[in-house]
Amino acid sequence: MRAVSSLAHGRSDRFRPPRRAAGSLERRQLVARVLAGLDGQIVLVQAPAGYGKTELLSSGFESLRSAGEQVVWLTADTRNGAAFANELAQAAGFTDLAADPGLSLDRILDALVAIPAPRVTIFLDGFARDYEGLASLLAALPDKLRVVVSMRATPSAPLSRFRMRGLLAEIGADDLAFARNEMRHLCGSLAPGDLETLQLATRGWPALVKLIVPRLAGAIDPHERSRLLSGLHGDIRTFLREEILSGWTADIRELLLAAAILDEIHPAFACRLAGLDETRAAERLEALYPIVAPLAERPGWFLLHPLVRGVLALDLPAALVKTRHSQAAALFASDGQIVKAVHHAGKAEDFGFAANTIRAAGGVDLFLRAGYTVLRRLLDGLPPSVVHASPGLRLCAALVMAKEGQIRAAREALDELKGLTGEDAEAELPEQVLVHIDCLFDAYEDRHLGDEQIDWLEARLRSYRLKDTWERGWLHNHLCIAHTRRGGLRQARIHAVKALDCYREEGAAYAQTFMLIHLALVNLLGGRLAAAATYARQAEDLVQRTQWTDENLLAIARIPMAEILYRQGHVRAADAMLAEALPIVSRGEGWVDVYTRGFVTFARCRYRLGGVEAALRVADDARDVAEDRGLPRLRLVADILRVETLTSALMLSPAREAAAALPDPERDEGWPARRQQRDGQVTLARLRLRGGDAAGARADLLAFLAGAREEDDALSGLTAQILLAEAAFSCGDAEAARLHLERATQLAKPQDLLEPFVFEGEPFRETVRGMVRRWGLSAFEQDSAAFLNRILATGEDGGLRPREGLLSVREADVLSLLAQGLSNKEIARELGVTEATAKFHLKNLFAKLGASRRTMAVSLARAMGLLGGAPETHIAHAGD
Repeated sequence: MRAVSSLAHGRSDRFRPPRRAAGSLERRQLVARVLAGLDGQIVLVQAPAGYGKTELLSSGFESLRSAGEQVVWLTADTRNGAAFANELAQAAGFTDLAADPGLSLDRILDALVAIPAPRVTIFLDGFARDYEGLASLLAALPDKLRVVVSMRATPSAPLSRFRMRGLLAEIGADDLAFARNEMRHLCGSLAPGDLETLQLATRGWPALVKLIVPRLAGAIDPHERSRLLSGLHGDIRTFLREEILSGWTADIRELLLAAAILDEIHPAFACRLAGLDETRAAERLEALYPIVAPLAERPGWFLLHPLVRGVLALDLPAALVKTRHSQAAALFASDGQIVKAVHHAGKAEDFGFAANTIRAAGGVDLFLRAGYTVLRRLLDGLPPSVVHASPGLRLCAALVMAKEGQIRAAREALDELKGLTGEDAEAELPEQVLVHIDCLFDAYEDRHLGDEQIDWLEARLRSYRLKDTWERGWLHNHLCIAHTRRGGLRQARIHAVKALDCYREEGAAYAQTFMLIHLALVNLLGGRLAAAATYARQAEDLVQRTQWTDENLLAIARIPMAEILYRQGHVRAADAMLAEALPIVSRGEGWVDVYTRGFVTFARCRYRLGGVEAALRVADDARDVAEDRGLPRLRLVADILRVETLTSALMLSPAREAAAALPDPERDEGWPARRQQRDGQVTLARLRLRGGDAAGARADLLAFLAGAREEDDALSGLTAQILLAEAAFSCGDAEAARLHLERATQLAKPQDLLEPFVFEGEPFRETVRGMVRRWGLSAFEQDSAAFLNRILATGEDGGLRPREGLLSVREADVLSLLAQGLSNKEIARELGVTEATAKFHLKNLFAKLGASRRTMAVSLARAMGLLGGAPETHIAHAGD
């Protein structure tokens, strides 16, 4: 017997690593993990074919051999445990032992231990999960020996005792899948959109990436590109059939063939479609990871790898596909999963079943409770003739049109449906549903929300019992909208809270989201930033948990959050968020108060960051939306915004010309709502002040405050006090100016509202400096003095500390991991979510911070005090 060489001997290629392919990607981090895992005793590399397991083991083998360590390589080609000792002896170069037909595993292990080296590492490549020799080896493994083993499936050998003792290091498919930077390196000249598509199609499966990339780079024909990215290309089919599908047992194949028609897989339903026993179905699917992956958003559900699904679909006869879609429709309908039932009924062309399922589930009521995306998916695939034949489905279609911004067409459809009579119409269009939708369209069109409408809604509310939570919820909802429009924020808050309570009792997440958004907006208008931030964060979290595919709803939820950021001084973060959200809301669902807050805040951000022209373009966009949707109140807001912007830029002549188009601020005629009238009064007073008529501006502002209802006019009242301080100082009444400024700081401090002061620009700062020069800061209360000092120290693009609740819990976790330098894949692994989900949270985080790069996001977050420690006094610009 002789000592094993660091170069494996034997005539068979099974006893040495295969030659590495030219141009192979260096994966040093993974190799380092293999070598670090040897500090324990066992390294298990487990993934399907094509994940680079052999290449990784080969790299580890070469690294150890180059370092002078004793290494053995064995590629398995049998499941026979009796032959394992002989194979291992041949791999180690023990020719005399290998010649003994009665060689036991203990003898070869003793021989390996006897080698005069600190340790001996055995690389076992390509072992089957039930390879008998592996279990025997691990059970008898001496301390001196190390094992690195690669397998396509989890081994049947017991590993728990090694895990508990910290002796087992595991590298799986998630670790072996190509990360984004590796994909980018391999893809070379591929466009970013192609890279994203490739990532979604392959999920980083190395062999598939290597198969597709060179073919995709040269593919110009869209049909060919589609074949590459759907699993229909011959080379992809061949690989998956030979390396993946061929290794499945008959029942697994039948299970996945049934699952191939499902967008999302539930184990029990897949088994029923395949006619298989449901026992341990979930475990069988979990064992197929990553070909079948758990759906993070829906515990207990799975997704089939898109390319594997494409190949499996080719094996299903068209008649069987149709039959299984019909079966799936019935199964999902019986389980109350209406969206899936209707989807599969449509695929089976059983439109009668689809329509009946929708009606049986509640039709329009289903939308009101479940949300736009549910209804949109319900209607997709139904022929127009099927929709038109059902009054309920026609009303559903009208709602979808309204949610997609086609409010005029939706109103016409609703008016037509109101005229229908007959038993079918009355059964599918209950009176309370029509009233609710009518009120909803009124809100979109900003009409009929005066005293008469409020009285009618309140009388109807009194007609319902306490247990009628759904009906009472939507009535409180509409009353909140009506009072917000009128400027009655206290009443709006009361109704919003009551509506939220009703919707929570109903378990209607979609409706809850809207009430949280309303509460955020109402509290913003009342100057309550802390409460607004809490509600806005709750709304965004609820959208991401329950309505994450509804981009319009998520965009609406971000309007109040963006204004919160802006008012806290984070101009770039607010600007980035609105740049993404406003175009979505402008072409989809929205109502005037959402548009008003969004466009006004966006214009102010753009003025700070891009100057007067950039801000005026936003005002023009707001006017375009007003014209497209027939919203005179929004048109008036756009006109006020134009006057405000020109005044801030001291372009007084064009500001006066723009102001001439506004109604008389002292008369109610021409002002559709009290709020806009009061905004107009403050804006015109500012123009008068900047134009040199300080006395006139002072008189206007004092009259404004005399008629203010403080609980409903917090922000406009604060602005009036700020401008009065400037006007009084300009008039030579320094003591009155000091009192107004003191009052303004007392209003602003509880919410840390520096923005209204900073917004007034250099004229106001010069007023403050004049007061300080005259009296010093000691003339003010101590906390007011500190606040004024911050005003003087803060530039127009300065950063302030955000209030509690800016980031969701998940976003805060992502930020912490991002600051540690982790990649998207590593962040996903740490949080236990998919990489796509991690990227979704990163995108949200970047929008909130106004960052376009990872390092910039970390820098901004640190400056804002989001990563621990005190915030910096100035947040770096995105271009810094």
